[in-house]
Amino acid sequence: MKNQKGFTLVELLAVIVILAVVILIAVTAVIPRMNDARKGAFADEVMAYIRGAQEAYVESQMDGSAGTTCFTVAWLNANKIDKKESGYSGYVQISTASATEGQGTAYIKNSKYMILAGTGSLSKTNVVAAGTITPAQPGTCQDVE
Repeated sequence: MKNQKGFTLVELLAVIVILAVVILIAVTAVIPRMNDARKGAFADEVMAYIRGAQEAYVESQMDGSAGTTCFTVAWLNANKIDKKESGYSGYVQISTASATEGQGTAYIKNSKYMILAGTGSLSKTNVVAAGTITPAQPGTCQDVE
């Protein structure tokens, strides 16, 4: 009996408990960073929609029209955005006021997040959990033909 080698049950349980505590600490540190990264990616995608709407606005002005100022996500997906995201809804409205002309205000949401912000303040801090609140789309919001 003196030459027995191996671990006792108590030693194995102690190692398992220590590993569980280490994993718990690691998970609680990583999950918030993952959520921040998802919010940042969503804000970047919204910026792509705003840039697409700004481009469409300039093109509509160059065609001699008064310029379309509101673009739906569906139209932007079909005509201006290379990355066709499914599950996004909302609109981007371009300002025609002289001080802020060409800047956009976006209301865009998907199944997880939503954002209602202007181009100057857009960041992951504007991204919130998607809710059932949907601002009324402006009456002038139309798809460009």
